[in-house]
Amino acid sequence: MIVSHRHKFIFVKTVKTAGTSIEVDLNKVLGAGDIATPIVPAVPGHMPQNFAYRKCGLFSRNCSNHMSAREIRKIVGRRAFRKYFVFCVEREPVDKCMSHYSMLVNSPVHNRGNQGLTWDDYVARGKFPVDVGKYTDRHGGLLVHRILKYENLAEELRSVADMLGFEVDLTAKAKSGFRETCPVSERQTKIIYDAFAKSNRYTGYSIPDRV
Repeated sequence: MIVSHRHKFIFVKTVKTAGTSIEVDLNKVLGAGDIATPIVPAVPGHMPQNFAYRKCGLFSRNCSNHMSAREIRKIVGRRAFRKYFVFCVEREPVDKCMSHYSMLVNSPVHNRGNQGLTWDDYVARGKFPVDVGKYTDRHGGLLVHRILKYENLAEELRSVADMLGFEVDLTAKAKSGFRETCPVSERQTKIIYDAFAKSNRYTGYSIPDRV
């Protein structure tokens, strides 16, 4: 998660959408008072800053990397949240799930207990990386101004940077190298798209896109 008071934007980080790479590049344009949450494990080129805050003046806690837009709004305040440009990234559901599955079985940080997990098992258990709750309110309304598409990320991120008045180049390739490709049946595609139905309302992804 990143909050830039300098450029007046908020980046809401979703899962398996190059979020870490985006954070590394956005980190380069942050001002001294901006917020950048820690990445675990740490990634070269990313420097966390100003991520500690106090709630109700009593309990000290830290902002987390995958905070939802609702949580971020509580921290920065509704006035700033309304003024800032808030954005996130989404990805075609089956491709997103394939990347998530690959991380679970191959990443040393995430593969504990998942070494024997097959793609069929993954789909059957239905624990997919659905992120719609990270960028909507409790009634299901959008809290972000724009959802960038992973498939056209470099161009769309540059358009956001141009609008906000800074330069960015999506050159970082953080946390990559775990990708696997598995055959996906029509039935599995439907299961996944049904699970992503709420997010697809906002992203526009549909099964015909995969044909």
